[in-house]
Amino acid sequence: MTLSLTVPRSQLEKLQTHLKQGGKREIGGWLVAEQTAPGKFELVGLTVDLEVGTRDRFDSLPEPHSKQMDRILLESSGRTGRVDYLGEWHSHPAFPPIPSEIDVASMTNMVEYSGPSFAALVIVRLMGSASIQATITTFQRGQLPKAGQLIIANAVPEAGFSESWQPPEL
Repeated sequence: MTLSLTVPRSQLEKLQTHLKQGGKREIGGWLVAEQTAPGKFELVGLTVDLEVGTRDRFDSLPEPHSKQMDRILLESSGRTGRVDYLGEWHSHPAFPPIPSEIDVASMTNMVEYSGPSFAALVIVRLMGSASIQATITTFQRGQLPKAGQLIIANAVPEAGFSESWQPPEL
């Protein structure tokens, strides 16, 4: 499945704010999205943990994200499509926004053994004060990781967003 995730400008602005707060430390959280069609999702919210990251590592621990996700789900209860956990996101402030071996292993383990049958991983990097580089990778049970597509809603060329990455052949 090739997954596409539309990111509304309001969510992009929240992400930029969080990335500025995180500075040189990796930060991240969970993605909450509405499915609008098979394989197509719209980001309705994201959780964030600004405390656990280091310069080159972020661990997504459930406790700080569960309450934030419950709030996002409650705020999204009027949407027509199904709103749920889509996956995870984290920053790579000192490295290109490409999944590391640890990222790939962690997400693969989650979908193969303990979690949903598929999940997305978005990795972001703030360039300067506003430009964001990002990648999205889809992990699906029984399949190799696959690059997805990020779409910025109402994007203009000056929006300061770029994506590019293809997962390695395993």
